[in-house]
Amino acid sequence: MASDTLVDMRSSLRAPLVLFLVLLVNLLCVPLGNANLLQMTDLMAHPEVYDQKDVVVIGLVKDVQLVIDQQGEPTFKFLLADAVGTLKVTSRIQVQNGDQIIVEGTFTRRRQGGRLSVYNEVNALTIRPLNQLNSDLVG
Repeated sequence: MASDTLVDMRSSLRAPLVLFLVLLVNLLCVPLGNANLLQMTDLMAHPEVYDQKDVVVIGLVKDVQLVIDQQGEPTFKFLLADAVGTLKVTSRIQVQNGDQIIVEGTFTRRRQGGRLSVYNEVNALTIRPLNQLNSDLVG
């Protein structure tokens, strides 16, 4: 009975937490010139709207994989999770499992990788820790 109450309490806190994080990022960070700050559910619900556009998403890093590309350069592939969704991210910037980050990059609805198609992915241009303040905005 008590565990059901705890689960209900956690579920009821998700939406306000996501809204708080979105507002925090809007206040503290200057995103890319034309980027939109989005929840992952928005990207998943309407990927055609954001295809090949700059986006800003926030979340928790999971399942980091180091891949060496054809030029011998390290690339990091990982999942970025928020309270309601998960998104694939590719980056040259190193991240670690459990990092809370802000990702600014280009969203791709579908990318062909050899014989494999990759859906709903962000190619990260900038990654910042969620707790990093923009010094230009600090009074």
